[in-house]
Amino acid sequence: MSTRRLVLFMLLPILTACQADSPSGFFDDYLTRVARVQQASEVTQASDQFDNLPRKRELYVDIPLTSIGLLDSYQLRQCGLFNLIAERNSVLGKVADEFRNYDYQNALLDGLSRCLITDGIDTELRRKLLEIEQIKQPQLKLHQWNLIFASDAMQEQLQGSRWLQADLAQTVTEVNQALATVHAAFGQYGIPTAEVQEVLEKKPIIGDLNYSLVMATRKLNRVTQQLSDNDHTIICGSNRDTTKYKYLNNVFEQMYVGKVQPYMAELDSYYQTLSPNLTLLAPQPDTHNYVYPLESNHQAFRLAIRRHVDYWQALFKRCGRKIG
Repeated sequence: MSTRRLVLFMLLPILTACQADSPSGFFDDYLTRVARVQQASEVTQASDQFDNLPRKRELYVDIPLTSIGLLDSYQLRQCGLFNLIAERNSVLGKVADEFRNYDYQNALLDGLSRCLITDGIDTELRRKLLEIEQIKQPQLKLHQWNLIFASDAMQEQLQGSRWLQADLAQTVTEVNQALATVHAAFGQYGIPTAEVQEVLEKKPIIGDLNYSLVMATRKLNRVTQQLSDNDHTIICGSNRDTTKYKYLNNVFEQMYVGKVQPYMAELDSYYQTLSPNLTLLAPQPDTHNYVYPLESNHQAFRLAIRRHVDYWQALFKRCGRKIG
């Protein structure tokens, strides 16, 4: 045997073990072991296709540009707007990303509200500022949408393609804290969002949580179907051969109780940690027709668990096993 073939031969058991210990492997092994006990073929799954987040250009909302000159610079200095507008009109200000753009829009509205009640502002300038405020205020929710769905950082955060592992509680907490900052900034003036941009971009959780919920739901539903379709093969009762039932009990304990259920509980705990700030992803039909599916996918996930547990409860009741 060549050295290369020997190395591959030695690596094969290691790779197989790694796959079995992955979240996807938990479910696949669970299905295989159930089918083996039933002496039945594994039910087929239609597709593993996952609908990911649309590209930013499909989600970006165009906002009419309102040019704000320096107006009366002396009077604007009195209420703190001059430097803000001057910075925005600079070269760097004109290419600001969605986070810094939102911070500017938020600070501008804050400044406008202060200027409008400043005694040193003359009537004509106050009229101009009021016109600007009336244009900018309704646009704020559009800037919020673009930050959440069309910024580079949130595109990274909301894309999903990997199973989450069961040791990410600290990272989930950090992402939730970053979302809380954005949530607070959307509700009041003076809270910058740019300071949490890096966390949201470099610690993607939400998209992979969405992916994991979808995949876990599909795989668990497949095991439930396998159990239900072949339930007639599991015999129990006095004076009957209950070997399959005993083996299936072992699969339940080792695979569902031992691996699958703890992993799903971890996914659910991630969702619950994030849930106070997931209103940021709520549908906004007046702004855009896209709906981020995390909430509905979590509901489907919980339903899949309920149906799966219902099968086991029915089997145990039929076979006389008492559940504590």
